[in-house]
Amino acid sequence: MQTDIPATSMFLIIGLIILVRRIRSMYKPTKGRGVRIILPLLFLTPGFSFFLNASGHVTYLQLSIAILLGIGFSIPLILWSDYEIRNDGLIYAKKSPAFIITFAIMIALRYYFRQHISTIEPATLSMLIFLLVICYLIPWRIACYIKYQKVLKLKNTVSL
Repeated sequence: MQTDIPATSMFLIIGLIILVRRIRSMYKPTKGRGVRIILPLLFLTPGFSFFLNASGHVTYLQLSIAILLGIGFSIPLILWSDYEIRNDGLIYAKKSPAFIITFAIMIALRYYFRQHISTIEPATLSMLIFLLVICYLIPWRIACYIKYQKVLKLKNTVSL
């Protein structure tokens, strides 16, 4: 049981760091053409080794539920993530308390799933949580990139 405490602490610390970085990004301009919005998707590629590992046994029902939950989590993030041109002429992420609350709820739910779903073996649960993360992160980041590109295009037409 003691091995769970460091893993849980690490998970919560990483979640908190991500949340703090997202909050700070609302106060810093997004630079360039928005490639940094898509960049976190590349950081997920090592996690695909979960699916090459034969120790996890995922049923189609578990797979479907993880995918649907992931897509469901992405919807509020997509709706509440937006960009704006501020007075200094730079593009910023819009300040949204709803986004921060949604992101915090998602971290709490992932923690809850990891702690309270004991009927699934740990390797399978890790695979399912990773799949859930992929299924909300990919649509959310792509939608953010598209929204950023629209604002960037608007900024470029206004400045001409």
